[in-house]
Amino acid sequence: MLKRWASDQDIKIKSLVMEVLALSYLPTDLNQPAALKQFFVATTYAIDGGEEVTDPADYCGPVQADLDYDTFADRLRTARDHASKAMQASANNDAATAQWHWGQIFGDDFPHSDAKPAAPAVAAPRPVKDTPQG
Repeated sequence: MLKRWASDQDIKIKSLVMEVLALSYLPTDLNQPAALKQFFVATTYAIDGGEEVTDPADYCGPVQADLDYDTFADRLRTARDHASKAMQASANNDAATAQWHWGQIFGDDFPHSDAKPAAPAVAAPRPVKDTPQG
């Protein structure tokens, strides 16, 4: 999924970049949605902090020297925000909104509607009645 996400971006991101990032930041002890959210949160933090993706074996240095890290960080922030909103929508039992946000990250292969779900209706507060007690 992460390699597919990278291939959908309008910048060149090598598959090995995503593999190294997944190795470093994709938790294996969480369910898939929570792990993906955590991946995007942690990876965004690392890339925004100036971390360069390097060979984990320390043989050849940077994996992709020509990667536009500013644009990459921007794409990661967008994915992070959608993943966080998807998880919050799931916690609120709003599957349609969660699905829409995951679809914004993973594109047409992820089943979703193109229209953003409407905001939930807010009920008006009940009027206060002054009723004698006792």
